[in-house]
Amino acid sequence: MTTRVLIVDDEILVRVALKTLIPWEEHGFEIIGEAANGVEALELLSREACHIILSDIRMPEMNGLDFMNHVRVRWPETKFIILSNHNDFEYVQKALRLGAADYTLKLAYTPEELLDKCKRLQQSLRSEQQERSEKNKLDYKIKYLERKSTELTLLDLLVKQRSRLEVDHLHRDGMLPPFVLEGCRVIVAAVDNYQQVLEENRFQSEQLLIYTVSNIFAELLKKYEQCQLVDMHNRKLVILAGSYSEDMLDELKAAGGTFAKVNVSFGVSRDSFSAYQLNEGFRQAEQALSRRFFHEGRHILYPLEDDEVQPKVSILQSGHWNGLLETADRDVILEELRLWIALLQEEEGMGAAWVREQWLQWLHLVCLQMGQPDNILYVMPEHQERYPFDVIRNAETLREIGDWFFGWLPAAVALMGQSSQPVYRDEVKEIIRIMEEEYASSLKVSDLAKRAGFAENYLSVMFKKETGVKIVDYLTQIRMQKARELLRNPTYKIYEISEMVGYADSNHFSKYFKKIEGLFPLEYRKTMTGRKQGSLENPSKTKE
Repeated sequence: MTTRVLIVDDEILVRVALKTLIPWEEHGFEIIGEAANGVEALELLSREACHIILSDIRMPEMNGLDFMNHVRVRWPETKFIILSNHNDFEYVQKALRLGAADYTLKLAYTPEELLDKCKRLQQSLRSEQQERSEKNKLDYKIKYLERKSTELTLLDLLVKQRSRLEVDHLHRDGMLPPFVLEGCRVIVAAVDNYQQVLEENRFQSEQLLIYTVSNIFAELLKKYEQCQLVDMHNRKLVILAGSYSEDMLDELKAAGGTFAKVNVSFGVSRDSFSAYQLNEGFRQAEQALSRRFFHEGRHILYPLEDDEVQPKVSILQSGHWNGLLETADRDVILEELRLWIALLQEEEGMGAAWVREQWLQWLHLVCLQMGQPDNILYVMPEHQERYPFDVIRNAETLREIGDWFFGWLPAAVALMGQSSQPVYRDEVKEIIRIMEEEYASSLKVSDLAKRAGFAENYLSVMFKKETGVKIVDYLTQIRMQKARELLRNPTYKIYEISEMVGYADSNHFSKYFKKIEGLFPLEYRKTMTGRKQGSLENPSKTKE
């Protein structure tokens, strides 16, 4: 680092001598300018950073002592070396008391002597800078750890119900912001179209996406009193607001759109909650955010009132839909689907989970009408590189599910018109037989083509024409169907099931399973533990 020096003296010959007689640059110094008095020097300092000032004491307009006082207030880290005459000793003493680092006699100094004084100050400045840097790092780490400790404490109170005694201990230990103990609104924030944002790969990772949004929110919330941001580590952020306003959320949403190019929705608790009740407040805010499923476009949502929640009774008329699907009349089926979605939209009181269950029941009826052999429900067309179970389970809004099925259903209806026992040519039957028997091996299309006696491209085209599905997709669907069966058995590890269905890499297996099923294998197994055997094939059955 270059040490910047300012020369202040009303005698021009002194200034010229100081600039020219010492080889400043050779020793890491830079003369940033010169001034004839304190007024000129202050003006120059307002534009230029400076580390060392060589200043006379007696000058017109503003003397050296007054000049030092001004600098000490505005730039306290700047060092002074006083330039004095023999009869200025009293002024020199005052300057030293004001904090001057050293002094030298203008008529008696040698360039080497003054350079040595400046070099000692230079070393002192570097040591002080290093100490400040280390102290700043330490202070930052302490504040960071304190902030993270507070966040983790609040996260724990949000997700778990704690006793009053436990909360009192946390408060006494300084782990809780005071306003949280008194009462605050709980706000859950989530990025809209989350999966789509990730797939666009603007953020490279899920962690960076949440980190970016969190930083934007944290910076804006500094202007609001009594606010605390908590990362829930589950794609969501929580804001605890002692003083709540929708304007604050509007500003956060605008900032997310401007700086991160994402839309954000907020679920807000109906009431204020103290630290003793944060878990209940979080539950309310989560329930409010879940209403996003029914209200695409609304970014601030509040919980339903208790009297708006209805008993969960299915509205799917299986007999009616069976009759419609048997006709395989595309236009009639699509129109009925449109009316049914409108009915679902009115059932907000049932909740999003209930609506998704209705869709699973409806999909089961469609699969039955498709009449696929061996009950392989996955041998159905994909749409927009997604599969039905994934859409039902992971779509953020009812509209997203409806729009996707309107695009998907025509191809499914076309399959309904086919025989429940499709007649394939012998070569295709043989390929299907091989896949069904050897799915656990590392089968490749090229291997299948050799065994069938066809060129690989010809076999691929013929298989797709006969079955409506690519060979690779058909094999994947067989493997996934077998994986679903194996996952019902808790004695198998996920990596064991992966190998049993032909995947050496369990991560690769989990990726494909999630794409089709909408759940990772372990999530699927946990879901199945609450269902009767076979209930996924018939979601209308009751849970245990």
